[in-house]
Amino acid sequence: MKHFSPQGMATLAMIVSFSVGAQSPEQERPGGPEPVEAELELIPGRPVDKPARTRADDPPRQLEEMVVTAQKTEQTLQEVPVSVTAIDGGFIQASGAADLADVSLYVPNVRVDADDLGSPQVFIRGFGTNAFNPSFESSVGFVQDEIYFGRPGYFTEAMFDVDSVEVLRGPQGTLFGKNTVAGVFNVISKGPVSGAGVDGRVFYGEHGEHRVEAGAGGMLNEWVGARLAVLDRAQDGELYNQFLDRHEERLEQQAARLKFRVLPSYDIDSEITAVISDTEAAFWPFQLFNLDADTRNYLEDFDPDIEDDPKNFINSAETPGWIEKGSRTIGWKTEWAHGPVGVLDDLSTVLVLGGSRFYIDQLNELDISPANISRLDNHEDHDQLSAELRFSGAGPAPFGWGTGVEFVAGAFWFDSSYELLARIVAGEDLSSYVFTDDALQLITGSGDISSPLTLLQGLGPLLVPLLQNDFYQFDYTQDISSAALFGQMTWYLTDRWAITPGIRYNREEKRVDTAGTAFCERTPASVIPCVMGLLLGANDYDRNNLRREESDLSPKFVLQYFSDYDVNYYASWAKGFKSGGFNSLSYTGDDLEYEAEETQTVEAGVKGRFFDRTLSVNLTVYQTEFDNLQVLAFNGTFFDVSNAATAYSRGLEADFLWLTPWTPLELAGSFGWLDARYDEYTDAPAPIQQGIDAEQDLSDQRIAFAPRATATLTPTLSVPIGSMALITAVDVLYQGDQFVDSDLDPNTYVPAYTKYAARITLGSQSESWSITVGGTNLTDERVLNQVTDTPFFPGTYQAQLASGRQYFA
Repeated sequence: MKHFSPQGMATLAMIVSFSVGAQSPEQERPGGPEPVEAELELIPGRPVDKPARTRADDPPRQLEEMVVTAQKTEQTLQEVPVSVTAIDGGFIQASGAADLADVSLYVPNVRVDADDLGSPQVFIRGFGTNAFNPSFESSVGFVQDEIYFGRPGYFTEAMFDVDSVEVLRGPQGTLFGKNTVAGVFNVISKGPVSGAGVDGRVFYGEHGEHRVEAGAGGMLNEWVGARLAVLDRAQDGELYNQFLDRHEERLEQQAARLKFRVLPSYDIDSEITAVISDTEAAFWPFQLFNLDADTRNYLEDFDPDIEDDPKNFINSAETPGWIEKGSRTIGWKTEWAHGPVGVLDDLSTVLVLGGSRFYIDQLNELDISPANISRLDNHEDHDQLSAELRFSGAGPAPFGWGTGVEFVAGAFWFDSSYELLARIVAGEDLSSYVFTDDALQLITGSGDISSPLTLLQGLGPLLVPLLQNDFYQFDYTQDISSAALFGQMTWYLTDRWAITPGIRYNREEKRVDTAGTAFCERTPASVIPCVMGLLLGANDYDRNNLRREESDLSPKFVLQYFSDYDVNYYASWAKGFKSGGFNSLSYTGDDLEYEAEETQTVEAGVKGRFFDRTLSVNLTVYQTEFDNLQVLAFNGTFFDVSNAATAYSRGLEADFLWLTPWTPLELAGSFGWLDARYDEYTDAPAPIQQGIDAEQDLSDQRIAFAPRATATLTPTLSVPIGSMALITAVDVLYQGDQFVDSDLDPNTYVPAYTKYAARITLGSQSESWSITVGGTNLTDERVLNQVTDTPFFPGTYQAQLASGRQYFA
């Protein structure tokens, strides 16, 4: 087991947050309304807070309002009839969170796996997307600075200079559109505000990790401002490749964001954003697990020290794999505040334009072993353009019934193109592999078979010339055009009761060209097939002008009750939609098409503040039903796409923040309970040991990546020391038991576990500087994030291990 050494402590530097000429929180935002101070109600702990007041004449502490944009307009968290968690940038900074996977640990019923940078997996309430097949669109939407991003890979783009992260649970189709059937991550970055300022931080951790963030800017005069933010991040990682003598989680990431804000008049507020992000990393971060005797004997010829402990951060892989990914994004948002227009009040118009280009280039070893059997050479390019025009305001009650209405309505357009070129390339050791039991099982599809050809492995070198330039290639292009109209209206029937009907009409066209081809160096008269194509059981195919046209109505209805005692109740019903498509990684060209996924959710919640606004409690119960749930089935080397019949998820989410009677102490926490199951799934893929195409009945069985329970508890102690503040926080993070592969193989079961984190922050009361020292996973709990079948070795698994104990400063 790895432990933190005194030498390692010497490598730690300090998170130093500084501010030069920063604006006062009380300054008014130029050209707009006065901001609402936000002290996050749903966040376990705060970064550098002002010290607790102790003087008798000080006013009593109270929780401040938190403003969110979950319904496309600014509302307090108490008003929004949605199960939403909001986390501010200060907490993200203090906790040492580097990406959305770290942030998700504090959000109930949410899971983000970002270790595979090219194919992150994001789940809300048990439902999400296995992105290993790139034709899948995400079930969880990703929106940053009001721009919707259409590829799962955006979830692992650089996260920096963040103002807040809002996580919306449940289908959000009415306002956020398609591919939000499970929920939405809404990320808001910092922009130029009143005054000029510089801020930044330096982070050092174990395993060569460092992050440097800096931002500078502000309003240059009354009508124009700018902010520039940059990130430089690097790490060596924990996973050590003993064959190549290198670390497989080595990462370098650079990013920059430039925002311009222009206020040409008192009623126009315009912001232009340009973002660039680039990441390079060693690849893949997997370890072999559960080697059988035949496979172990074969691999020991290449590495006598081969082993299959998935929890020791050691692997043995022959290929020096790598991934390069990045994006270029530009956005323009303009808001016109019209004020009263006829019978309407506070009418405003918002136009959001966005364009982005995203790329992935990667080379990695498919077999995760010291043998050179096969590599994946993968290249992806994605381009998108989007536009949204919406109107919001307030007006009189229809027919004079009630006290008034608030509304938001608009139109959305999205256009994207995606290209994939992927090759499964034969390695020179495939010449000996074809004589193994594993190869025969793969070729025949049998789960347990012995090959008499193992005696002929010595003839392998004779086949090496046949493997030169031998590969199977996927060519896939996809164009999407989508347009939508949407609107919702909150109708205040009385001072206490309100209803919110909403609807979105979406129409989409998807056009695909796809081909699979086996390549090898043969003479035209040769009867010897290409080896990789034969091993994969692959055929040549070429399908052009495939087309899907889909339209969908996503309605919602909400009933709200506002009490006299700072307690609000709501009940809602909503539908969501995720488009169908065509399998991009088919070996045969058969059964390419899969159907759209639909969901509907019934939800009820209560949001309240108690004890003179010192305790905030939010509770939601829900039930979600899915039709045509899109799933992946492992085919021995990759994943095929299909539709399960039906599935459901039911559970609850709760969180609280309490300013205790003892002034220095506050307590925050969250809890999620989740029961996500297949309702009917009679032709589910079986564990690979039963055969390549074996099926099983998973009806009424649990869905993978859906822990039964999640919980967090964070006590925070703030003590004034002269002009400084000392803040100590502890995080208790619990995850229930779960399966981490879709076939529910017993080898993919992960028991429940608890992790602990802690940090101590010393900073000025003015929040102009701070120093934080802390640690995560303090008990060094070894947890498998994911376990999947290893290509080319039926019955063996590849496991990805979550980070062990880490210290940072």
